[in-house]
Amino acid sequence: MSTPLTTESSYDVIVVGAGSGGLTAAVGLSRFSKRVLLVEKGPMGGDCTNTGCIPSKSLLHLSQDVAQARNHNQEQLAETPTGSSVLERVRTRRDQLANHEVDEFGSMDGIELVFATATIVGPQRVELRAQTATGPVTVEVTAPNVVVSPGSKPRRIPVPGLPEYRYLTNEEIFELTDPPARLAIIGAGPVGLEMAVAFTRLGSDVVVLDAADQILPSLLPEAAKVLTEALTAQGIDLRPGLVAHGYDEATGTLAIGPLGAEPNDAISDVDAVLVAVGRIPNSKGMGLEDVGVNFAPSGHVEVDAKGRTAVDGLWAVGDVTLNGGTTHLANAWGRRLIQAIALPYLPLGDEPERPAVTYTKPEVATIGHQPTEAARDVIRITVDIAGVDRAYTDEVDHGILIVDVRRFTGKILGATIVGPRAGELITMFSLAMKADIAFHKWYGTVYPYPTYGDAISRAVDEYMSATMSNLPSQFGVWAGARVRSVAGRELSAAGLVGRVRGRG
Repeated sequence: MSTPLTTESSYDVIVVGAGSGGLTAAVGLSRFSKRVLLVEKGPMGGDCTNTGCIPSKSLLHLSQDVAQARNHNQEQLAETPTGSSVLERVRTRRDQLANHEVDEFGSMDGIELVFATATIVGPQRVELRAQTATGPVTVEVTAPNVVVSPGSKPRRIPVPGLPEYRYLTNEEIFELTDPPARLAIIGAGPVGLEMAVAFTRLGSDVVVLDAADQILPSLLPEAAKVLTEALTAQGIDLRPGLVAHGYDEATGTLAIGPLGAEPNDAISDVDAVLVAVGRIPNSKGMGLEDVGVNFAPSGHVEVDAKGRTAVDGLWAVGDVTLNGGTTHLANAWGRRLIQAIALPYLPLGDEPERPAVTYTKPEVATIGHQPTEAARDVIRITVDIAGVDRAYTDEVDHGILIVDVRRFTGKILGATIVGPRAGELITMFSLAMKADIAFHKWYGTVYPYPTYGDAISRAVDEYMSATMSNLPSQFGVWAGARVRSVAGRELSAAGLVGRVRGRG
């Protein structure tokens, strides 16, 4: 149960925001016997529980039944799910979890949960405002450590002529009672593509636009090509390189064309437009700018490797920082923050790895940095996942694994997976990169047969073949790259790089 606002109180820690990062910090610190006040002004669980991870993955899961029924001509059966019943089920599941989280965290030892609007009014001071049965109440609470985790909101861009009731973001799309007959999606990132898959299954005619020349613009081109082929085969109309220029309500037509140019095409009979073009941190309006917090140009709160802001005793975690963007990253940085507050003298170790997953069909998972062209001292290994035996038994036609490994040393620099279970498989690379397990040490690992892990086994075999068959050459390439890297750093430090290049 939540605690009513009464009088001024002091705590060990005040956590503002009960989303992924805030909940992780509150629960973790309470387990170190810290008395925690957890403050939330909106629905419990933040974006993840209410408008992000939970409803979107529930929709992706439940929409499969509708697609399967349609493929088998079972629409006439009374028990067959429909698009409307699936959307209602998604909301029910979401609300049940949010209510459970209120009960769970509101009754947890060491945590007091209040629903109020918080303003940082000074170092270690927070003002709370709430509307109660007897009227508005304002109190000030204090703590030596204040953690802000207000999350983020969807970025909204103008679509001239588009009525508000047709304009959707992730905050509105799960409130639809029926799938749109034709849905245009602006943004071919994770949110846009996941919703394209889900609503196509529900029976919507889906068109996806993006200003970039490929879907998932940060993805390696060869991986994006595999995903494009898979999504196109599912009936999704992908149109990279095009953006929305305006909407005609009278005809239901969405004018489209290249960014910065005149529209040269149109999508007819558009019922709704989902805008999925990124997110904006909720960093303004809660007093942070008035107490000395530093902000990045993007509006994110700047923090150090521990999660500390420029203000003593004030911490930040989650989407409001540049270390958020996903629930698992918010959780990971929340754990670093817990250690920094509760066990300040223990070393934190390296910053967390940043795996990312897009839950399309097939899934897309990435980790590390993989430039379009691999450096000379990097072995880039590509495996066709559709060629492994488990893909044959599952009738999987699209998949790819791309791993970048430093020559000779076996250091894993990054990995991209497009295929079934990609989100699970990427965890192996996340662990190996955190623990610095070289790729050659994976050799001999036994993967149960038949599984998609066989793709990783093939990648290891290819790396070992390329390395062990020509060790002197591999060492020479690696050593030469290391010498050039060290020399470049030394020249840069000495301020000589510009002059050396100028002589050329």
